Amino acid sequence: MILTVTSLRKGAEALEQAVRAWREGRKVALPTECGYFIVGEGDIWLSAEAPDVPELQTLFQTFWPGPLRLQLRHGEGKRSHQVPAHPLAQAFLKLAGQAVSAHEGRPEQAEVILEWKDPPLELVASEVDCACTPWRWLRSGLVERQELEWVSGQATILSGDALPRLEHGPAPVFREKQSYRIEP
Repeated sequence: MILTVTSLRKGAEALEQAVRAWREGRKVALPTECGYFIVGEGDIWLSAEAPDVPELQTLFQTFWPGPLRLQLRHGEGKRSHQVPAHPLAQAFLKLAGQAVSAHEGRPEQAEVILEWKDPPLELVASEVDCACTPWRWLRSGLVERQELEWVSGQATILSGDALPRLEHGPAPVFREKQSYRIEP
């Protein structure tokens, strides 16, 4: 089922229908600035507001909402959190009233598709693990590493997809050493 929303004021009924479908356990495709997220299962927690972590408030105020994903402590483990900037995603999350689990995906993977007047952007979210010391920079995206380090005052180490990939060409061929005689 495709629910098209052209304005938040006029699309309240479609949003309510999408939230009801999600509460019934159906997967909902939600447009964000980073493409579509499938709400209903996944390892990324989307919310309308930043979690209550006082030591990270400056970071939240500077980069959220937007394409930054942070891994934060949750009990004994970690959770990836993102506050999307897309107006339809924000409206859905506020109506849902809580953080929802999701994963990046294609809209056809969901039973209900929330569609905005324009297709979602495909910005790449930067990802940082803030649950360890030093912080680990996991993925480079729209938010620059130096920018985040300057705002947070925290150094990060490269890890995961953020590590530079070495391109290897064909293996070098070694030949026996040859001696050359130069004639005068």
